[in-house]
Amino acid sequence: MAGMLMLLLTASCFAQTPLESDGTPSEDTCTDCNENPSDLLVQDNADLSNFPISAAPVLVSPSGIQNSGMLTYTWRAVNGALSYCLTVKDDRNRVIITQCCNAFPSKAIYSLTPRKSLPSGNYTWSVSCKIRGRNLYSDEMDFTVCASLPGRANLVSPKDTIGSKNPIFVWQPVSGAIEYRLKVAKAGSPNVAIFDEPYNAEDVYSDMDQTCSVGPVLTDDLEPSVYYRWWIQATNCRGEGPWSYFKDFKYVPVTPGRSTPISPSGLISTNSPTFVWTAASAATEYHLEVYNRNESPGDDFILVDEGWFDANKVTKGYRCSGTLGPLPDYDTVYFWRVLASNDAADGPWSTWRYFETICAFKPGKDTKNSIDERASRIKASRQR
Repeated sequence: MAGMLMLLLTASCFAQTPLESDGTPSEDTCTDCNENPSDLLVQDNADLSNFPISAAPVLVSPSGIQNSGMLTYTWRAVNGALSYCLTVKDDRNRVIITQCCNAFPSKAIYSLTPRKSLPSGNYTWSVSCKIRGRNLYSDEMDFTVCASLPGRANLVSPKDTIGSKNPIFVWQPVSGAIEYRLKVAKAGSPNVAIFDEPYNAEDVYSDMDQTCSVGPVLTDDLEPSVYYRWWIQATNCRGEGPWSYFKDFKYVPVTPGRSTPISPSGLISTNSPTFVWTAASAATEYHLEVYNRNESPGDDFILVDEGWFDANKVTKGYRCSGTLGPLPDYDTVYFWRVLASNDAADGPWSTWRYFETICAFKPGKDTKNSIDERASRIKASRQR
């Protein structure tokens, strides 16, 4: 009779259907505990007194380095739970697996094997359970998949002609990389490195623009008008991946060009605008200034805000953009300009661009006609 009861309970666990999946049709279930590793074997009719019930699921595995991306996630049960949900995130905190299954009162250990195989990389997983109308959440557990060597890095900059003796090297991150190696050499002697250093992957990655970058002081000063090339190699727990394809660049000590302000311009309804200007040749940095002036004729311009921007971080194509803090007042005339610079010199200031902030209208009352009417009144008052 006991054997028959165990068989029925085992069959019911295998027959359950996940409540949610990662988008791939599957037959994944919370498998019977008899299929877990030997140190986790618990019969459905066993004495559960040795498995203390916690306030939330307790994670068991996986953790540490995994040699395969096809994993089984195992956790301890919570008394009274109605269902469990597994969540797996990558190292950028993006959810890549979400899958749920029903709970069974007699089970002390649960395991779930999604059909999605994870690529090499760093991951975090957790389990939540629904109990008496509320959700309880486990702590998170980290693991690393080392199913293969890391891939080839894609380089971004520097390239072509630059205006910096010590450029910032920028590349796209490689999945699963734990270390990057930067090598720089003269294009004419690519096998003789003038710089060769490793960097921890976490130290060089930026969440803001989702790129990797380092700004080392090169061992040898760059010779003007001489071409150099650089490479990146990614490493993970399995070893070194392939070197990237190289990019060539040369340092030319020239004065950078003049930028042209684009926006904001004219009447705007925000005091936190995004400033947009054209990219200047050979620029490594931009200096932006914002001024205003009082109503009285003859008043001098007053600097109200300024900022410095790394050219690599604010340039996309032929345009650059950046933001400053909120401007101090609405209904105010502002003027702004931008200057490009590099290691050799500062370029010329751009021409001035005018804009005027008007009061923001409340939601639901902000219509084009009301904005146009207010703009007309402001213009008329300026002309009197």
